[in-house]
Parts: sequence; C-alpha cells; structure tokens
Amino acid sequence: MAPADLYLETINFLRYFKKTDCTECGFASCEEFVDAITKGIKKPQDCVFMSKNKTHALEIIQKIKDLWPEVPLLTHPRPSIVGLVELNKPDSDSMVLISGNNEYTEQVVMTVLGTTISPFFVLFVDTDGNTVDMAMIYHTLTAERVREALKGTGIEQKVNRKEIIIPGLASSLKNDIEKLTGWSVKVGPLCIAELPLSLSEIWIPPVE
Repeated sequence: MAPADLYLETINFLRYFKKTDCTECGFASCEEFVDAITKGIKKPQDCVFMSKNKTHALEIIQKIKDLWPEVPLLTHPRPSIVGLVELNKPDSDSMVLISGNNEYTEQVVMTVLGTTISPFFVLFVDTDGNTVDMAMIYHTLTAERVREALKGTGIEQKVNRKEIIIPGLASSLKNDIEKLTGWSVKVGPLCIAELPLSLSEIWIPPVE
C-alpha cells in the first residue's frame, strides 16, 4: 500500500532562519544552507545563529522518516483513544494540543512529542477514527466536537489560559471553535513534524 502524505514537503525551513546571509556556514545564502541541510551535506549547528532548541528541532525533522511509524495510505477509519493525555507532568501553564483519534495520527503525534521533555496536554477529539485531513472532508472534526472534548475532559480546570493549538489542516475551524467554546485558538503547522520548530522556544530536548 502506498504511504500516506504526512506533509513534510510543506515545511518552510527558511522562515526559521535569521536570513543574515553571513556566509559563516560556508554558503553564500541561507537558502543554500537550508538546501544543504535537507540534503544531509550540512548540520543545523553549523549556523552560528541557531539556538540549541531550534537545532534539535531541525535534526528531528531530518530523522523523522526513521522516527515515525510506517503510515499507509488509509482507506478506512482506525479509531483509537479519545480524551486527554498528560505528557511530562503538565501544569496549569502548559499548552493544550488538539488532534484526532485515528490510530496512526496518535502514533505520529506521540512520536514527535517524544522528542521533548516539555510538558503538554494532548486532547484527542473523537473524529470517528479519521485522520485530520479526512476528518475535515467527512466533517468528523468540528467545532462542536472540540467543545464536547474540552468540556468532557475537564481541561478548563487544569489550565490558567483557555488557549489551544489545532492542526494546520483544521485551520478553517478556528473562528467557529473560538465562538463556540470561548477558547483562543492558534493554528499549528500542516505537518506535525514542524511543531518543534514553531515551538522551539519551549521545545526542550531530552537529556542525553
């Protein structure tokens, strides 16, 4: 079976660089350096402006095909757990991430989150086992279902800020979720592997 599209090609690496074109990496531009990283010619830490967390995030993306489980192109829903998962002992200031309850989706999300010791609440909404992209097509990921999940898990009593991050593929739900739930919504990247980059300030690597 053909592999599923995990949207790795949608990641715009260049947006996470300062674009100084300083040439200290040995290349004439940041664009050339990014291309060298994706081809395995250079390492992220060869950029003197790159933070440790962002370097870690870039390295994760380069290894993601080995880290992720093999995800086939799905033809049928594969329901898995629904509800709240607490990672790395989250507290009232920890972020809340939203995803669907497809088995492979959950494996992919947890694999990426396994690359940090930062605390998170992860809320798996009942999408009838559809992946996020298919859930948007079949309307099994909706503002109403997100509201039900938020209320059903009691997450409101666990956090100081009523703020969630939804998958980039569900960006069209942002306004509806905010109106229906009263929560502030941030739209995450299309590819979950980009999450460590977009949250690099708090994405703390595991202690080696």
